[in-house]
Amino acid sequence: MNSVTTRVYSVDFFLAILGYSLFVIMDSIAKELTNYYHVTQIIFINSLSALLPILLYTQVRNSWKKIKTKNFFVHLVRAITLIISMGLFFLCINKLPLTTMYSIIFFTPFVLTIGSVIFLKEKVSWRRYTAILVGFIGTIIAIDPFGKEINNYVLLALLIPIFSSVGHMLVKKYGQSESVYSFLIIGKLILIVISGVITFELYIPMTKTDFFLNFNAGLLRGMGMIFIINSARHLPASIFANTQYVQLLIGALIGFYIFNEIPTWNIYLGNVFIIGAGIYIILREIKLSRNIVSNSIRPTTISIKK
Repeated sequence: MNSVTTRVYSVDFFLAILGYSLFVIMDSIAKELTNYYHVTQIIFINSLSALLPILLYTQVRNSWKKIKTKNFFVHLVRAITLIISMGLFFLCINKLPLTTMYSIIFFTPFVLTIGSVIFLKEKVSWRRYTAILVGFIGTIIAIDPFGKEINNYVLLALLIPIFSSVGHMLVKKYGQSESVYSFLIIGKLILIVISGVITFELYIPMTKTDFFLNFNAGLLRGMGMIFIINSARHLPASIFANTQYVQLLIGALIGFYIFNEIPTWNIYLGNVFIIGAGIYIILREIKLSRNIVSNSIRPTTISIKK
């Protein structure tokens, strides 16, 4: 029985790693395309193609009945926060190294924890506050605002964890009656409509090569979401939550070989703080057998991201 469980965990662990790796590849394609096209145009085409594997997955699971929603407002507001956070991400990733962007994104769980305390009245111990402080220090070290003139895109990127956390909290407070399929499909459709309306005014004709890249990046995004969601359902939180950090490794490799980005010492040191604080929160939560941070420490893909 243990060997069967081990095999299942191994497969899900690999799929989670693969899913996050696909996200990095998609982000890298977007990083290049934003040199030539508006971010909403990239989001629009990307979201259209990302919907295809999700629809196929829904068909295979025979889960069309689960798409019904009881709270459309949650999907609407979440889609708005999502397009803002995605727009900021694609805008900033063009100007900042991949490793810097992921260092900032990894601060999302800490922002969400603070927001949950303030707006959802959740209880958090002083140990978690200490971990949040450590994570914040790690983020400051990683972006190195005092070592050089602050980059305005860094300031914009710091808004991404805030908007992502707003979407998280909406789902946690009002979306418990919604299924993962409703979040995946209804949210995606709203995102397509909003980005499509904006793109209508800002559209720049794409070359066949760029359209192919953007379309396939969306397919990778859709497949990555499916892999990660399935893995999150089966893997223990202590194992699953750490799979997201593969983005730093893949991002560093792609940044170095494709974009000639060389991570500085502060990136490595800052992420030691960020990752260490994140792992501590997970282990502390498991020890106390609470669900205070488990859903928030998991990356924004789970039911509410991308």
